[in-house]
Order: sequence, then structure tokens, then C-alpha cells
Amino acid sequence: MKYVRLYGFDHKRTQTQFEVAWAELKDAIPRDSKGSFVLGVSGDRLLLDGVAIETGQAERGFAQLLTASGLASIQFYREVTPEDFEKLVRAFAFSGGKAQDLSDQIKHAFANNKGNIRVNEVKFVAADSATASMAAAAQIAAQSLGPEFKDWLNDPTKLVQVIAAAEGAQTPHSAPGNGSHVTDGVGAWTNAPFLLNDQETLQALHLLTRFGELGASTSPKPELIGSELHRAEDKIKDSVLMLLDELSSSGVDPKTSRPILMRAAEQMAIRYALERFENGDLKVNAVHSLLEQMSDQMGNLRKILQVQEEKMSKAGMLVESHADILDRTFWAELPESSKKKALLSEDAACVPARNVRQYVELLIQRGDRESASAILANYAAAILSKDPDYRSRVADGVAQLSDLFAAVGGGVLGETAQKLGDAISRESNPEIESLLNAAFVRLSSEAAQRKRYRAVAQTCEAIEYVSKRRPALEKELRSRIGIAGRLPEFVEDALREHKFNPDLISVLRQNAQPAAEHLADRFFRSMRREECDRIVELVHEIGGVAHEYLREMLDHGPERQAVSSVGLMSRLDVASLLELLPSRLPHLHRFYHDLIVRQIAYGAATDRGRTLLEILELLDPIVIPQALDEIGMSGDRSAGPPLIVIAAAGEAQGRSPLLQLKAIEALGRLREPDAVPVLRNLFEAKKLFKWQHHRELRIASAQALAKIDISYATQIMAETSLEPSELAIAPLDSAPACPWVRQRRYERVVLKKPISATVSSSWGRSMISVHELSLGGGMGTKEDAMRVGSDADIEMNAGMRRIRGQVVLRRAHVNEVGFEFVNIDLESRHRLRRVLMGALERHPNFRGGSKSEDRQA
Repeated sequence: MKYVRLYGFDHKRTQTQFEVAWAELKDAIPRDSKGSFVLGVSGDRLLLDGVAIETGQAERGFAQLLTASGLASIQFYREVTPEDFEKLVRAFAFSGGKAQDLSDQIKHAFANNKGNIRVNEVKFVAADSATASMAAAAQIAAQSLGPEFKDWLNDPTKLVQVIAAAEGAQTPHSAPGNGSHVTDGVGAWTNAPFLLNDQETLQALHLLTRFGELGASTSPKPELIGSELHRAEDKIKDSVLMLLDELSSSGVDPKTSRPILMRAAEQMAIRYALERFENGDLKVNAVHSLLEQMSDQMGNLRKILQVQEEKMSKAGMLVESHADILDRTFWAELPESSKKKALLSEDAACVPARNVRQYVELLIQRGDRESASAILANYAAAILSKDPDYRSRVADGVAQLSDLFAAVGGGVLGETAQKLGDAISRESNPEIESLLNAAFVRLSSEAAQRKRYRAVAQTCEAIEYVSKRRPALEKELRSRIGIAGRLPEFVEDALREHKFNPDLISVLRQNAQPAAEHLADRFFRSMRREECDRIVELVHEIGGVAHEYLREMLDHGPERQAVSSVGLMSRLDVASLLELLPSRLPHLHRFYHDLIVRQIAYGAATDRGRTLLEILELLDPIVIPQALDEIGMSGDRSAGPPLIVIAAAGEAQGRSPLLQLKAIEALGRLREPDAVPVLRNLFEAKKLFKWQHHRELRIASAQALAKIDISYATQIMAETSLEPSELAIAPLDSAPACPWVRQRRYERVVLKKPISATVSSSWGRSMISVHELSLGGGMGTKEDAMRVGSDADIEMNAGMRRIRGQVVLRRAHVNEVGFEFVNIDLESRHRLRRVLMGALERHPNFRGGSKSEDRQA
């Protein structure tokens, strides 16, 4: 039309556009013998074979032109020719866009309206007799639809066109050319009172089913629709027509594409149920039964229109039952006040979980958590109902709604868990018990995952209650819930809090055994003093039950578990530690002896020095030097007298010189005044013209005396036999403010030039390059994979002489190994001191004092 008006019909551009339009028209017309294609109009919308197209300015203008001209549709038959199409285009183009001129041009071009292009003018003529009405209906339906009648039953607009045409004179208010049953506006059926009773509603459903049967017939007869309409009562007929008209205005259901007849039947049943429920004639527990009854009445209609469901089933998709679909739609159309009333009633269990979720989520979005909690609590109350159907419904519903129980807050989550525990202990029906168990596990897992500690504590109480009646079931529930597996997270939360959460403490008390095991292991791995103190406080809060489990771990647990309990017991129950540890020490490997000494040191008990002395004779010999160091670092003055004996006796008592030297250093760290006579004797004693004791013992004694009494420091510094640089390399004192669980006992010096060392043991020989060194040990780079945690002999090249000793290898950084001297003769130790003195003179770089030592896990 546009190109004809601009260029004329013979122009090249017009001919090209005409060929495109003609090709599209031929493709659109069905290829069967009776095929046809309809271009229709509804208001300002164009319909291509009954399907509305996207509307732009051009489409709206064209539709308005057709409507103003009184034209309802243009039907193209299979035999249409290019000449026929050209006549139609010329009629539109030369009308000048005027409605009256277009009508005249069409009548002139298609005078008898019997060719391959037919222009339909739909007019509703009033008639009194049913026969005349049906005749008119048959004519219009046959002209408009023809053989496609069966397929068009699934299309809202076309179906309403058929019924409106069949109704004929019964619709005097229809607009010309619209082809649909006109009501007072969209929503007229929904907003009007529902006037049908039980029997009339069933008859209306039957009428809709009859429409479906007529459309599904192998030889459909559109005129029979009019017959069915006129046989129906006025109320039924009006209700059905209003409903179909309203549904047609909303178009095809985009989600399911269900046929309009099925949608109309569903809406009829739902409206009837809503009316009865709102009037109080129908209770919550009867809604689903009524909808099931209505669904049965629609059985035949579903069979006729079930093509879509069959496709979904073949594709393996889950098809929701029709009664459930009705129930869901019923709930969606229920007023909010009625929803709340139903959910707070004693029959709330009859409301499907999906409907409960929909409303509760709405309340949460509004911030009305109080109402949401009340609804969930009332819904869960049916868990204890005498009705088994209620119990099974709610058990399944609680499992589906567990996230909402956790989201609303308050006590509803824990209280529901307790109700479930009570119901489980009472339930005798295996199927319902399985549902209750699943709900309990789901709810408890949600509480643990979201760390609702009050609810978790109540869940644990419920499990304890179940265990008293059904012990076997209690074990199954615990394993499924997995609270023990979440205890590490709970413990970390507790350690981070400034003040312990009482609900969290309650959870740990009710899981005392796994909590005690984890806390012991956590203490074993702690690096900072603050963490250790916090763990001790937490175990103390849990109480005596945790203490008892720690005793059992030490007494009967595996070696690793028993050792991990030592640190906490040295702080909380030293009497039990000293009672049980002596019986286990002889059976433990020296590796665990080393860990026990470290654990007691990490415990930081005020009397840990005395504790170490009590087990000193039972420790492996290579661990005793480390134990003496820890006694000195403990600050426990009660350990002084035994240390004095060790410092004075020396080799006469069968002890190595290193143990005597360690005892001297410990006395200096403890500032023990009673040790002064022994220390002075070691420092000053002479034999003829020589000093009676080795130079290393004299240096250690001088350093200890200087710490005990400052007056000795001046005297010692005046002593010409000792060099100030020798005295400068001294044992470190304990620093109470140190944040680490274990301090360095000697300053570590970074060597400017690494020293090569050979490490040998039963597993072979290895070479390390030592780059850090102290009187207690050092750090080196390893050249191969040596066995960390074992003892070995070490030999270092220090100039013309060698330093020999026995060490324990400890884990360090990648490709590095730490070592600690556990036995060394005094001469080698003095050579070690001289090496450190030289390193300090060349490159005084210290690293120690406030940093943590590397730990062996």
C-alpha cells in the first residue's frame, strides 16, 4: 500500500515489494485441499490466523481502518492468484485511507464475495427463535472457521468468536466486527457475585466438557454449540460466557499454554470453592477434598485436552496432579485475611507447604516476623496431633519449610525441634516415623548451619529425650544431623567472642565428649598464649563432664589423643595428670615424651615446674635437658631445691654435664637465692693452681649468680678469668608479656657464613648447611629428605676443631630443618660459644626473644 501510493503500481520498487508480500502469503496458506488463511482484526490489533501480532503504529492504523470500514476479516483461500491479490492491494491503496471509500472499493473489487479472497462483515442480528439463532451461528462459524474448528478450541480468541457467533441474538451488546462476547469490562465475572449452587456448578463444568467434546469430534459441527447453550439455564449460560470472555481477554497462558476450556473449568471450580470458604460453609480441611471432587468432574475434559500433559510425561517431567493445581490456584486467589485465618486455625495442617511458604515469605519481606513465627508455630503444632494424616502432612511440610523456621528467628525453630523429638519417641507408624525423622534432621541441620545455638541446644535436648526411649534411633539421628562434625566451627566462634554465648556453652556441654576431644586437639595446635588461656576458660565453662573425658583420654585413649590432653590437664586437673601420666610414660615413644614436656609448658600453669620435676625421672634421657629448661622458664620457685641437688652433684650421680649445666641455668632463671652457695662453689673452686670446674660450668654459674643478686655482677665482671663476650651469650629469661606459647631459651645468631654439618643416625647420613645457631640448637638447609622428629648425632666444622653432640631434628620451613641439642659435652659447648662470639663480633644480628619457636605437631 505504501509503495503503490508513493510510486504507483508499475514501479520497480513496488513490483519487488509485491513479490515479497505474495511469497509470504503463499507460505502462510495451508497446503491441504481446503486450506485458507485469515487476516482478522480485534479492536486495534491485527490477528494472523487468530494469533495477535506485535502492534506498531502501522499495524494499529491498518486495524483501525478495517474496523472503521466494518470489515472483520479477510480470508485467503488456497487457489488465490497474484491477480486476486493485486486487486485487493489496489482497493486499499486507492481508497486514500478513508473508511467509506475503502468499503466502496472492496465491494466493487469483490462484488459477490465468492472468489478466492473473501471479505467478511460480521453483524449480530437480533432474532427471537432459537432456530434462527443457531442458523446464523452455523453460517458465521462455517465462514470464519471451517475445518479448523477442532484446532481452534485451544485458542482463547477464536474459541470466544465461535461461541459469540453461535450465541447470535443472545449478545445484543456486542460491538460490530469484534467477534467476542462483550461484558461490562475485564474482571466482570471475577468481581460479580457467584450465583451458582453445587448442582449448577457441576452443570456448568459439564457444559464446558461438552464444548470440548464437540471440538474433538472427527466431524465437528459448530452449530451444535448454540444448541448446547440454549439448553442450559440462563444463570449457567451467563456464567460460562462471562468467564470465557474474561479469559479470552487475558490471552493464552504463557506458562502452560493450557486450553481455554480447561482454564475455564478450573476457574469455575476455584471460584465456587472460594465462595463457600469465604462464607464459612467450607473449612480448611475440606477445601482439598472439594477440589478433588471438582477435579473428578473435569476428568472427561482433561482426557480430551490432555495432549500437553502427555508431552510433558513423555519428556520425563513431573506433572502435578490436577487437584493440586486447583488447590494452588485457589490459594493464590484467596484474600490475605482468609489466608492468615486459615493458617492460624486448628486445621492449618491441611494447607500445602508451598502455600504456607508463599505467605510466610511475604510476611518476612514486610518485616512482620512475629506473625510469621506464629503461623509456623501453629502449623508445627499438628506434629503432636492424634490424626495420623495431620502428623504425616506436617512432618513433610516442616522438612520443606525448615529454612523459614530458621529465618524467622525467635524460639520457633528450637521449639519445633523439641516437638519433633517428642513425636518421634511416641510414633508407632513406621511411615510417619520416617517423615518425622527426616523433618527433625532437616530442621536440626538448618539450625546448626545457621548457628542458631539456642535451637541447636534444644535439638540436643530432644535427642537426649529420644535416647531414653529409643537408644538405637538416637544414634542414627546423631550421625545424620552431624552436630559433632560442626563442633570445630562452634568452638572457633566461642574463642572469637569476648563473652561466651550461654546457648553455645549449652551445646558444648550436651556434646561434652567430642567437644573435649576437639578442645584438647585445638590446645595442642595453638601457637599463642591468648588462645590457650581462652581454651582453658572454655573447658572450665563446660564443666566437670569435660574434665572427666580428658581423664579418660589420658588413661585409655590412643597415644596421640592421650598426649593432646596433657596440656589442658596440667592447667585444670594436675592431680589427675600426676596420677595417670606415670603409668603411661614408660609405654610411650620418646617422640611423645618430647610432646608431653611441650604440652605442660604450653599449659602455663603456675606449678608446671613442680609437675615436670615429678615426671623427670620417667622421661626419656634426651628429653630431660628440655624439661630442665622449661622448669627454669616456668617461674615456679618450688622447683628450686631439686634443681640445687642436680646442679651440685654433676657426674657423681651419673648425670651428664649438660644436665648439671641446665640445672644451673634454671636456678638463674628462677632467681633462687638458696642456690648461691652451690653456684659460688662452682664458680670459685680451685684445685691446686687450676679451676676445679670446666669453664662452661663457671660461665653458667657466673651468669646465674648475676641474675640472683646484682652485687655478684660487679664481682664477676672484675674476674679476669672470664671474658665479657663469653658472659654476653647467656640464657634468656621468661617474658610474661610474650604473646607466644613458648619462648626462645637462647638468642639465635644469624651466621654471616654458613657452617657445614653432618647429621648421622640409623637411617643414614645427611649434610646440612647451618645458617642460624644458638647454644640450644640451630637451623639449617637440608640437602635431602631426612627423618624429622628423630634423634641423631651432629658434627659441625668450626675452624680446626669440631663440635659434636646429639640433637633432635624438628620440622621447619620448606627445605629447612631445625635441631635442638639434647646432649653435648662441655668442651664442644664451649667451642659452640666461641663460634657465636665470633659471629657476634663480625655481624651482630639477633633473632629471638619475642618470637615463637618452630613446633613439632
